Amino acid sequence: MPCVRPRLASERAPHGETKGEKSMRRALITIATLALLLGSGSLALALSISDSQANKPQVAGSPSSDTTARFPTNKQNEPTIARDPISGKLIAGSNDEQLEPPCGPGPVRGATAPANDCSFFPGVSTSGVYTSNDGASWTNRGLLPGYSNTGGSLVSDGDPVIVFGPKPASGGGFSFANGARAYYANLASFAPGAASGNQAPELLAVSRSDNDGLNWTDPVVAAGGHGFKFNDKEAIWADTNPASPFFGRVYISWTQFRGSVFTFFGEPIVMAFSADGGATWSKPNQLSAAHNNGSVGGRQGSTVRTGPDGTVYVFWEDGDNKIGNKMVFASSSDGGATWSRPGDIAAVRDIADPIPGSNFRTDSFLSAAVDQTSGAIYATWSDATGGAGHIVVTRSADKGASWSALTTVSAAGNGYAFFQGLDVAPNGRVDVGYQAQKATSATTYGTGNATIDSYYTSSSNGGSTWSAPVKVSSVSSDPAASAQNNLARQFWGDYNTLVSTNAAAYFIYTDSRSGVGCPAVDAYQHSIDAGAPIAKPAPPTACASQFGNTDVFVSKITP
Repeated sequence: MPCVRPRLASERAPHGETKGEKSMRRALITIATLALLLGSGSLALALSISDSQANKPQVAGSPSSDTTARFPTNKQNEPTIARDPISGKLIAGSNDEQLEPPCGPGPVRGATAPANDCSFFPGVSTSGVYTSNDGASWTNRGLLPGYSNTGGSLVSDGDPVIVFGPKPASGGGFSFANGARAYYANLASFAPGAASGNQAPELLAVSRSDNDGLNWTDPVVAAGGHGFKFNDKEAIWADTNPASPFFGRVYISWTQFRGSVFTFFGEPIVMAFSADGGATWSKPNQLSAAHNNGSVGGRQGSTVRTGPDGTVYVFWEDGDNKIGNKMVFASSSDGGATWSRPGDIAAVRDIADPIPGSNFRTDSFLSAAVDQTSGAIYATWSDATGGAGHIVVTRSADKGASWSALTTVSAAGNGYAFFQGLDVAPNGRVDVGYQAQKATSATTYGTGNATIDSYYTSSSNGGSTWSAPVKVSSVSSDPAASAQNNLARQFWGDYNTLVSTNAAAYFIYTDSRSGVGCPAVDAYQHSIDAGAPIAKPAPPTACASQFGNTDVFVSKITP
């Protein structure tokens, strides 16, 4: 059930498991007249910042669960966020284990379950939904309905992405006059006994809401599969520009692993689209080569966006070259029916896996956005060229025909930067959020060795200059307070997300401020790295009660 994502051929390493958790806190910080020379210019910012827990409370309907939930029930990560352009309300989601049973014996795992069994339980869904009227206070709505948690035949498996588009009009077409429709895409698998003999390990499914996440339709399978096909790391986007000839069309892209569940010989980027508000989806369209071997190949981390003229762009990291990985894109001018050959954006040096000082898995998957007035495209990722991870941004003013030189927008003093989010506000302001880690020692890891904070920077002149990064998390996180369900590594997920309006930017991220580490788990992980594993500890007896507690937090930044 948990997603095990193969890496690009050039950086292949075993992944652990997924999903995350946490408690609640909110702080208000006023920062006045911050000025710092960065890049080629200086900018002064006056920001209002608040951060709050999106999955509040940790288990929906249980106010005490922020302190009473135990690992892995208290685990959320890989968050997504979207804003209704009409009502201004927001929906967020994450890998959410609030219905997973705690480790060891109990009514779900059984009286004889080992005390160190914290595994994903068969048939338990893991895609959470949270809503907010203002981005500052949030309500946990529980897990996405229509899946096994409400009697459905599919299990939601996380990797969530949420986006808003116009609602279909009664006479055909789309119109924001009817309101906005939210689309929630995630991985899905067959519930135990629901599809005996089907070998497809992961499907892609999309649910829809026309009332800002209070109610959802049953999921529609957008990408199926037979035999050994593993659909993974999907991205979804809706064309929201009324000037576009494909206004209202919804696009989904993903990596389709092919071969056996152990080898995955093929690894292309694939996409599909819906022209009827998510009710049906086109056949998959392959955008890249599929070959993948030990020296060449591998494509992951796709994202999809649209321009003001309806051009569709799909971006991804590509290992299909002999000189290292690169960021590439393909485009379509006919609503996703046909596609250009992949074009280069820039070379990328993936960040360390793990980041020195911790041991959670990482990636350099990019984020992208398109200015709906000028058509300028922005792409950003964490790059380790020259040493530690830093956030870089590039811009194209000609639909990807050429790209600007990479600009570093993070500060070295923030620490090792990773897991960025990017968006362009309607007024053209470009916002970037990211996290960064500082470590006491880069040669070890464990409880108390490292801290993670979240940061924000922006540009109001098309990326020519950027503001000084500002810390937007009011409390630091210890990555050792997180863990894979199998306890073999820490776990921070694979991405964070940001959405912008003219008035504010909303950055959502994994946060462990309410969690604590466990020295017994640290020792177990070190023994695995040393090649001499000791007995796996049992968190209920070996760890403090808040071990493994990770939440998803939202920082609301008002420029």
